[in-house]
Amino acid sequence: MPTAQLNKYGWLVLLVIAGINGGCGPKDDKIGAEVQAKVAAAAPGATAAVSGGVVTLAGQVESEAAKTQAEQAARAIKGVKNVVNNLTVKPASVALPDQAPAPLFEADDAKIKDAVTANMTKYGVTGIDVQVQNGEVRLTGDIKRPQLQDAMKAANEAKPKKVVNQMTIK
Repeated sequence: MPTAQLNKYGWLVLLVIAGINGGCGPKDDKIGAEVQAKVAAAAPGATAAVSGGVVTLAGQVESEAAKTQAEQAARAIKGVKNVVNNLTVKPASVALPDQAPAPLFEADDAKIKDAVTANMTKYGVTGIDVQVQNGEVRLTGDIKRPQLQDAMKAANEAKPKKVVNQMTIK
């Protein structure tokens, strides 16, 4: 083969190799800069890394919608072959009220005891000892089965924090 013809084919091979290496699309650096800008705008808190045209998204975003928008923004960039979405959504924060809710029992122990005692009289329940401490009513003593429901109703109507039944059914 003549030397001129070899040089002609040598240049052709060189151009083909150069085209394969450099003409396959944008480089990762260029893709990465554009992807990072688009992803950050779509979903603050998201970061992107590019390798071989594959974009990997990482970080925490505020919502599922932001996660989806970041992935769509990355896919829209020329040269991106695939997107791996490793973004996580921040858990929803629960706002605590400024003020604790009012307790279910509103009266102090003496008022609760007076109310339970009055209710026991109203329902005809006798022989039961009523003790109240920290909003909790403790009922002790002997009671007949038919009066048990009335005794519990009498105690609960006073709206204590809790009723402890230590009555003995006779």
